[in-house]
Amino acid sequence: MNDPTVANVVIIAGAEAVQSGAAPALREIAERTGMGIFNTWAAKGLFPWNHPAHLGTIGLQSGDIELAGLGDFDDVVLCGVSNDEMDRLSMTEAGINWREVLPVEIGSFPFPVRALPTPRPRLYDDLAAACQPLFAEAAVPLNPARAASDLAGWLPQGAVACGDAGRSGFWLGRTFPTRELASVQLPTRPAAGFAITQALIARRTGRVSIAVIDELDEVSRSVAERATDLVVEVWTRSGPELTSDERIDRLDRSHRSGGVHVLELGIRFDAIDALIAVAGAPRWDA
Repeated sequence: MNDPTVANVVIIAGAEAVQSGAAPALREIAERTGMGIFNTWAAKGLFPWNHPAHLGTIGLQSGDIELAGLGDFDDVVLCGVSNDEMDRLSMTEAGINWREVLPVEIGSFPFPVRALPTPRPRLYDDLAAACQPLFAEAAVPLNPARAASDLAGWLPQGAVACGDAGRSGFWLGRTFPTRELASVQLPTRPAAGFAITQALIARRTGRVSIAVIDELDEVSRSVAERATDLVVEVWTRSGPELTSDERIDRLDRSHRSGGVHVLELGIRFDAIDALIAVAGAPRWDA
C-alpha cells in the first residue's frame, strides 16, 4: 500500500530504531496520533510495559502475528526491524500490507491522527492473562516468569538485564516488565557470549547489570574470566531451589561485594506450556 494517509496504521519498532536514537520520535508519534506501537524483543522498553501506546512485544512465538492482528491494519510500518526480528516473507504470506521506514525518517513520515487510540490486541491481553498467575506464583523452584518479574523489581533505575538467544532469553523477552529503554538487552539472533559481554560493558560504564544465561559456554566463560566485576545468573532445571526472597538476597550480596559471581538458579521451565497454549511455539528453545 502506497498511500501514507490511510487511517488504520501501526508501527513495529526493532533493534535498529533503538540503536539509531529514534525512540523519542516514536514516542512523539504515539502521543500526537494516538497510534500504538509494537516492539520486537530487541527494542523492549520503548514504552513502559503498562503504557497505553505499548501494544506488546512481537516476534517471540509462532502465533504472534495472528494475535497481533497485523492483517487487520491497512499499513504496518517496520522501523529499524531486521529480518531476524520479523520475517518479511512470513508477513507477506500472511496477507499483511507492510512497508519499511528508516529510523532517521520516521519522525517526518505523515502518520494520520486516529479518532481513537489503537486498541490493545490479543497479543497483549491474552499473554498478560497467561502470565499473571505465573507472576503471582511463589512455589519453588521458581517459574521463569516470576524470576524475570522479580529481577525487574530488584534492578534499580538505569540498570540492565542481558540475555542470550535461548531459553532464559526468551523469558526475559516475553515476561520482563520494562520501565525504561534498554533495561533489557537481547540479541536479534544467536551470538555466543552476548549476554555476559553486554552485562560487562554496562558494568564498566557504571550501570548495575546482570547476565542471565542458560549455560556458561566457552565464549561466556572466557569473557567472565577477564572480568573483575560481574554478576551472572545461570537458569537451569537442576540449580538451587531458592525462594524469591532468598534469590534476591543472594543477588544483593553478590552485587554489594563486587567481584565476579556466577550463580546457578533452579527454574521450573515447564511453565512454557501456558504460553504455548496462547501463542504457539517459542522462537528459541524455552
